[in-house]
Amino acid sequence: MLLPLIILSVPSIFIGFYTKDVIIGVGTDFWGTALFIRPENYNLLEAEFANFFNKILPLCLSFFGACLSFFLYTFFSENLYWLKRTFLGNRIYNFLNRKWFFDKVYVEVLGQTILSFAFHGSYKVVDRGLIEFFGPFGLSYTVYKNALFLSRFQTGFLYHYSFIMFVGLSLILIFFQT
Repeated sequence: MLLPLIILSVPSIFIGFYTKDVIIGVGTDFWGTALFIRPENYNLLEAEFANFFNKILPLCLSFFGACLSFFLYTFFSENLYWLKRTFLGNRIYNFLNRKWFFDKVYVEVLGQTILSFAFHGSYKVVDRGLIEFFGPFGLSYTVYKNALFLSRFQTGFLYHYSFIMFVGLSLILIFFQT
């Protein structure tokens, strides 16, 4: 599963880099007014004519970091574990791992609030409340109440049944005539 993703990802990076001018064009107004950029901050055209080295540097550093981490974790995992167990290594590991708790604050404050609102507001009220009230439970309740009301007309006499059928057929013909 990983091999096809690697095979597809490497050419997609280079195709996107080399064909961006063909698809979007240099300095075109592709996005129009969808993204407002103040005129003093408009540096898109200057970025198009930057050095090739400055453009390719993030890609090279990302590739170097991926290769370095693969090499270190594959062949030197014991040394990395020993380094993590030292005092300075533990401090660096905790600093980089916790990321100053930005993720924790983000998940607990924003994420849990949104999930709680989605569960209580959307799911319980709309899905389980309104849809079930107007859907299956409401329909079965309506049919049950109408069946109780109509069961009072069951007297067991044939002329009562024929009269109800005559009135029902007459109402159908009156309301649905073409």
